[in-house]
Amino acid sequence: MNKHLSLFICTLALLLSPLFAKAAAVSPSVIELSSPDGKVINSSFTIFNTRASEQVYFLDLLAFEPNSQDGTPVFTPDTSDQNEFLSWIHFPVREVPVPAQSKVEVPFTVVIPDDEASGSYYGAVTVSTAPSDVVASNGATIEAKTAILVFLTVEGETVEKLELLDFSATQSDASLPFGTFQYRLQNQGNVHLMPVGEITLTGLFGQTVGVLNANEAQGRILPSSTRTYEVTFNGDTSWFAAAGYQLRHLAIGPVTVDVTLTYGETGTLEAQTIVWVMPWQLMSLLVMGILVVVLFYKRIAKR
Repeated sequence: MNKHLSLFICTLALLLSPLFAKAAAVSPSVIELSSPDGKVINSSFTIFNTRASEQVYFLDLLAFEPNSQDGTPVFTPDTSDQNEFLSWIHFPVREVPVPAQSKVEVPFTVVIPDDEASGSYYGAVTVSTAPSDVVASNGATIEAKTAILVFLTVEGETVEKLELLDFSATQSDASLPFGTFQYRLQNQGNVHLMPVGEITLTGLFGQTVGVLNANEAQGRILPSSTRTYEVTFNGDTSWFAAAGYQLRHLAIGPVTVDVTLTYGETGTLEAQTIVWVMPWQLMSLLVMGILVVVLFYKRIAKR
């Protein structure tokens, strides 16, 4: 009986072990490069091994395209236009042993052909604990791949142009300015860009109700693509906390929401929308306070 139980446990462990494969820890997760055509760029990244034994990591390259909704990378292992850029990336070795509880810096070069068109090129370096053919054939281990996004700008006649298509707000509670703010950008240039800026909420009396980072995740938008950025404004929505927030910020009536962005060398974008705040919690407290005062004076008047 014990023999059969041991055999069952060992078999189960072998079947489930790929499901618990951990992705490699790498730094940085994004590499930005820039150079004229015909040059060789030297760069590197670091692999961390947090395990108790030596681990061999396998390097590979993967093309990706931006998701049409939020601009996040969608990896395309099949042939694509970006595969040309992947052929420019070279590693001295494709298998990297990393000692236990240690790290190794992995160098690589990017060889830009002569007379290459200026603009953005991008692809991904992948790091996994299994060779690519094993990862591709075993769906359970696909999570063991970690991708490092590589963005290259070939200098020359580059065009930096973003268009702000729309800006909207969705309140989570009509009594507070908390909610989700979305803006949609279209890259009409030939280089990838990362917008930076703030979303500012201004109350009825000109007071600042809130200031949010408009691109905290540092999301980039690739050429000829559209990306939606989403910013969440959260806070305590319990009854007394809401009343306190409304009182401190005088959050009542229309709240103006402005998004201000900069990108590239000199690009700027602005948009505005309005949310309405109906502070019923604060109004309820004021009404109760007035009633208490009125009842108190009536009681005194009867004496």
